Amino acid sequence: MSLRLNTSFDDGNNSWEVELIGEVDINSKSMLKEELIQLNEKRQADFIFKCENLDYIDSTGLGVLISFYKNVKIGNKSVYFEKLKPSIFKIFSLTGLDKIFSIRQ
Repeated sequence: MSLRLNTSFDDGNNSWEVELIGEVDINSKSMLKEELIQLNEKRQADFIFKCENLDYIDSTGLGVLISFYKNVKIGNKSVYFEKLKPSIFKIFSLTGLDKIFSIRQ
């Protein structure tokens, strides 16, 4: 399965909402990175990643998100992850990313 993104801007919260659908892995990392950079260049704001349809993430996908997080923090914005599946949350927890990223269940 590949990765699909649904993106929208929420004017009320001044945030990008990015729904991750499928798998974030070595095959989709470039597309994800390019799309996130374009959104951030278009309008710097907080990013809310909706993850209820995210089925899998590997270390390359985590690397893209960490790198992107650093860029967003430069602009004093935040990154949130919502509705992580237990298997995905476990990866965030084992890697310590649950201490870096704001995770909303």
